[in-house]
Amino acid sequence: MQAGLTLSLTRDADEIRDAQRLRHRVFIDEMGADGAGGTGLETDVFDRNCDHLVLRDPTRPDLGAVATLRLGAGTRYTEQEFDLSALHASGRSLAEAGRACLHPDYRGGLAGMLLFKGLVSVLRERGIGLAVGTASFRGADVTPHLPALRRLNHEALAPAELRPVAHGTGAVAITGTAPPAAMIGVPALIKTYLRAGAWVGAGAFVDRDFNTVDVCMVLDMTRVKLPARTR
Repeated sequence: MQAGLTLSLTRDADEIRDAQRLRHRVFIDEMGADGAGGTGLETDVFDRNCDHLVLRDPTRPDLGAVATLRLGAGTRYTEQEFDLSALHASGRSLAEAGRACLHPDYRGGLAGMLLFKGLVSVLRERGIGLAVGTASFRGADVTPHLPALRRLNHEALAPAELRPVAHGTGAVAITGTAPPAAMIGVPALIKTYLRAGAWVGAGAFVDRDFNTVDVCMVLDMTRVKLPARTR
């Protein structure tokens, strides 16, 4: 069930733990990321300095958070994988959104759109011009993801003046073309961002600790298009 979902922006410790439990379920249990044993929480040093969007279903209190993402003023996490020099040079205010995930029962529907709408609302309230963050394909082998990555490069590559570029030992250049049908391989959360007007950066990054292939999403607040059903 997805009607009646409630969204909060929080730094409350109990609510953040609910978000971290969902992240553990998705990133560690489901996707195979490395994680601290026995805690049931997926945490890192950035959590304490971020605000957290937490989506709940009042009809399923046992689940805790059913979707979450975190929002920070810095870009240090993303810059571990992507060079953001072009965005910093733009002179526009920049925020970082990350650790977005959805409970399996809430994917491909209203939950993802509500989470994104909440993000946009906070960014607008704070006068943020640009937001960046990584989004993931499951599995650290880039080969099966190449058709979708090539199609993303064709359809949604950020303009040069706002384009992140994958860097470091995990960076992979994306070249070649793929047919429109390759979009079927793009995760639902990335498609939500794209429908709202987001771009992707150049290249991808293989994160073996998280067992993912990451792309960098760029959201220019001047071109955001919210789905009609969430306005």
